[in-house]
Amino acid sequence: MITRRELSYPPHLQLATLALVAGRSPAELGLRRWRITDHAAVLGHGPEVFAAASERLLTWQAHAHAGVRVERHGPLARLHFGPTTSSCLIIHEERTPTRTVLVYGTLPAHVESGEEAFLVTRAPDGTVTGRVIAFSRHAWWLAKVGGPVARFVQRVVNRRYVAGMCPGNFP
Repeated sequence: MITRRELSYPPHLQLATLALVAGRSPAELGLRRWRITDHAAVLGHGPEVFAAASERLLTWQAHAHAGVRVERHGPLARLHFGPTTSSCLIIHEERTPTRTVLVYGTLPAHVESGEEAFLVTRAPDGTVTGRVIAFSRHAWWLAKVGGPVARFVQRVVNRRYVAGMCPGNFP
């Protein structure tokens, strides 16, 4: 069984994505040398939109919308994107009446090293927002060589994840 000890980033950074969401700065979390990506968008309004967006997130439809195929076996997930397969460990899942969260950390067989959090939230006024926030470093040699291209692809994929949370979008 794979455990958190096998993650490809330091243990003290586990769940740092949620600390970023809570307002802590990258510097105070020890993330100065990590690349932070953060994208959020309004998905709609009301409990029906929240429920549908949460379902799309937790059933990997948001990932499919971004062109990422996911195989999940318990806490282990393998992400297939283009010619790459990246392994990660689900380290946090949460579902409340106003917030749905999925966080995974990278394992050594991932093109990046770091953590990514996916959130769907419903504000008191009913506004539903989708968000992806991550900290990472390139781990795969090709991502290191093609750094600017890899960062561009990551930004595009993150935007597509959020768009894929929207109930009106289908892969």
